[in-house]
Amino acid sequence: MTRPHDVPSPLARGPFTRAAGLAHVSPDDLRGPSYQRLLRGAHQATGDVSTTARITAALAVLPPGTVLAGRSALWSWGVRLASPTEPVDVIVPPGSRARRRAEIRVRRDTLLPGEVLSLPLGLTTSPERTAFDVARSAPAMTAVPMLDQLVRATRLRQEEVLALAARHRHTRWLSRVEPALALVDAGAESVRESQLRLVLVEAGLPVPVAQHVILDADGRFVARTDLAWPELRVACEYDGAHHDERGQVIRDRARLNAIRRAGWTVVVVDAAQFARRHEVVAMVRAVLAQARPNR
Repeated sequence: MTRPHDVPSPLARGPFTRAAGLAHVSPDDLRGPSYQRLLRGAHQATGDVSTTARITAALAVLPPGTVLAGRSALWSWGVRLASPTEPVDVIVPPGSRARRRAEIRVRRDTLLPGEVLSLPLGLTTSPERTAFDVARSAPAMTAVPMLDQLVRATRLRQEEVLALAARHRHTRWLSRVEPALALVDAGAESVRESQLRLVLVEAGLPVPVAQHVILDADGRFVARTDLAWPELRVACEYDGAHHDERGQVIRDRARLNAIRRAGWTVVVVDAAQFARRHEVVAMVRAVLAQARPNR
């Protein structure tokens, strides 16, 4: 039986096709404990399976010229929102034959010149095309957080995406693109922060500033807040699960006290509250209504 340390070095570097594996080991070895199948026709040495590994495996078994799209394109651009269990999103070349696999979401779509770039992970839709596809793929609550991170990673401009959209006038769900882009804020640092901003804005509240820096009366740094209305000295923070750690709780309390000493009101929203979005909106609305403009 093959032991993990007996894996040939070419097979230990990452995912490989079945044909490449059989050039070094027997079929019985490939079915043994030292290897695991990532998808039909692709394997890797036994170990943790990453999103990058699944994408690499998918590209290895798909036709040449296959392009990463959607969430997989986001991953290729450094936006780490996809999980290893999600299907790999690809666009295959016209006329090519690609087997249906549960681990791969295959699309056949029109890609115009300039809409595909070569990145270390493989051929990938350009930032503009990726944004275009993401914006029309889902409602704003899902799409905008992904767009926030893509714009943050690539410095993509809204007008570049709109120019691309104008070249695809008959594409499905095109009407979603411009409204989604209008809600993008590259200052957002997390999906939940983006979603909290969207909930408040879509409820008709003033658009907050993402990652606003608060200074004290002497101009010294106090904190950087998730969302803020500087003219009212009101901040809104999302309290994620990691904030429950004791050391973090102590630091968070000190930080909140410092913000309040600087003359700001802070609204903190946790996961349980976020599930009751109407209550969050009512709470923030009341705080904003009571706040006095900063003079």
